[in-house]
Amino acid sequence: MLARRGLRARRPAQSVAEPGVPARNLVPKATPVAAVAAQLEKFKAAFAREDLEACVKLLAELKMGMLSFGSLPPAAPSAPSSSQQQELLLAREILEYGTLVSIKTVDIPAFERHIAQLKVYYADCGSLPASERQYPILGLNLLRLLAQNRIAEFHTELELLPVELQLSNEFIKFPAQLEQHIMEGSYNRVLSAKQSGAYAKEGLYFMDLLVDTVRDEIAECSEKAYHSVSAAELQTMLMISSEQELREFADQRDWRVANGLVTFGGQDDKPLALPASQLIHESLAYAKELERIV
Repeated sequence: MLARRGLRARRPAQSVAEPGVPARNLVPKATPVAAVAAQLEKFKAAFAREDLEACVKLLAELKMGMLSFGSLPPAAPSAPSSSQQQELLLAREILEYGTLVSIKTVDIPAFERHIAQLKVYYADCGSLPASERQYPILGLNLLRLLAQNRIAEFHTELELLPVELQLSNEFIKFPAQLEQHIMEGSYNRVLSAKQSGAYAKEGLYFMDLLVDTVRDEIAECSEKAYHSVSAAELQTMLMISSEQELREFADQRDWRVANGLVTFGGQDDKPLALPASQLIHESLAYAKELERIV
């Protein structure tokens, strides 16, 4: 009858949201913080199974997600709200994991960048709960500076920490003691410290680097002090585990190993030639300048 009268049957009315009123039955989008937090859980799973390729990819995505946070340094508030604190904690945790991934992938420039960013959180965001990773990471940074022979920077970073912390915290005390052993020339203590394992497990790379540096120092001192030394004694001094490893080390430095004796092949020191004309010219110029001033 309706069709005969030219009338059409009405379709069921669709729910249309009014301006400013959320539509019914729609799933709300996750907030930026919730999305980043969910992504961080995926990263942690990849980190636990040591899937470094996935870690690097997820870490890049996490950093992109951090761009949506509005309360990160240098705009971090001194008294953050609950949501702002959540952003800061997430960002700090992401950067901390970034330092660990950088070591595992031997990307030391990335490690340095993460450390520089983290120091802002550790120093300027005192309202945040303390991080259990802070001192292991700062200890790793001290170990890096020591292994790279950047002693001045090492002391600068160490002096930023309270003295009682330097003496009590195992992650800070360990590199401080290593530096003291090096300054005293107690290289054997540095070499044996690697076997103690008194450092964060991620620090093994820096310990290997430091041990190589110390072995080179011992080798150079031995070359200057002796013409030859017994292979067994040198193996003990260098804390090298096998004779074959000693031979490989000797080959790198042009030493000769024969009949249980290591003979150093260093070149005789020659007196340095003084650039006489340059020295005279600079002395005369200095004298003229001094006379003019007086």
